[in-house]
Amino acid sequence: MKKIRVGVLMGGASAERQISLVSGMGIASHLSPDRYEVVMLDPLTLMAGNPSLSDEQRALARRLVAGGGTPEALPARDQELPAAMREQMEHASSALVPATTALSVDPTGAARIDVAFIALHGPWGEDGRLQGVLDLLGIPYTGSGVLASALAMDKAMAKTVLAANGLDVPEGEIVTSPTDRPSIAPPSVVKPVENGSSFGMTMVDDAGAYPAAIAEALRYDRRALVEERIGGRELTVGVIGLGELQALPVIEIVPKRAFFDYRAKYDPSASDELCPAPIPDEVARRAQDFALRAHRALGCRGISRTDLMWDGDRMAVLEVNTMPGMTPNSLVPKAAAVAGITYGELVDRLIGWALEPAGR
Repeated sequence: MKKIRVGVLMGGASAERQISLVSGMGIASHLSPDRYEVVMLDPLTLMAGNPSLSDEQRALARRLVAGGGTPEALPARDQELPAAMREQMEHASSALVPATTALSVDPTGAARIDVAFIALHGPWGEDGRLQGVLDLLGIPYTGSGVLASALAMDKAMAKTVLAANGLDVPEGEIVTSPTDRPSIAPPSVVKPVENGSSFGMTMVDDAGAYPAAIAEALRYDRRALVEERIGGRELTVGVIGLGELQALPVIEIVPKRAFFDYRAKYDPSASDELCPAPIPDEVARRAQDFALRAHRALGCRGISRTDLMWDGDRMAVLEVNTMPGMTPNSLVPKAAAVAGITYGELVDRLIGWALEPAGR
């Protein structure tokens, strides 16, 4: 039987590039060689002429087109992560193949992939733009389509859609300059409208800290979102499936740092992730119901993860991720394991759903 040629799309141009590399490595290593032919592809090579990229990113894209094979230098923020994760990042960066030929317009090309497994996080991969390219080329892919991806990545638009569907969301407003004076009174949260992994996020306890917090968020996006900070317990729920959806067991996140920041997300020693969450059954069912409703409201497909806050009474949706992390320390694989779904089975299901003919 002919093997399915899978292109794991990883890396890319967002601030989450290195985490994407680890997600991609995890996915590629769990795809059965008896069934799949796997190639690890970096779509950054498609963007070598994109003026939105930095000079450093364009130079990296050109090196990859020319052959690659050399481990990338890690950003300073990743130097504090566990050694095993740093090694995965370096190994993945040296194994990347340019995405150019694998996404060929010629459907008979030997290098063209049969299906794309999207392991990209943040802008240029999780926000609908790459999904649109794949739709044009007629290449099926895992996860949500253009509209759901774009809505979920734009936190302001996602809040509008979720609120319109009866889900509680934090009060918030958009600012575009450090000189803006938000009407949201602290305690609050300031974060980029379009980004992930807590990049550019600041907890604000005093209004005097707004200019610096907004400036930090605007390093990653042209818009910043200022939201009320809801106290309580942080919960997250993965949803998988096509047609008949399954809400995975609820996880409670207990950071050992000020909040669930970049370090806490990817360093197992920096947070406790309790699954199943030690909460009453009716609260767990409510959290799962919110996640299912959010998934459907945004039109997600295949997989999503909804982050929530619960203060003992109020439950609010913080955001929805259409391509949750797939690193060894990521939340959806942990919850799936508790539900009896192995990592390998999870990625196999996602590919199967991608290959099913269905609207996006």
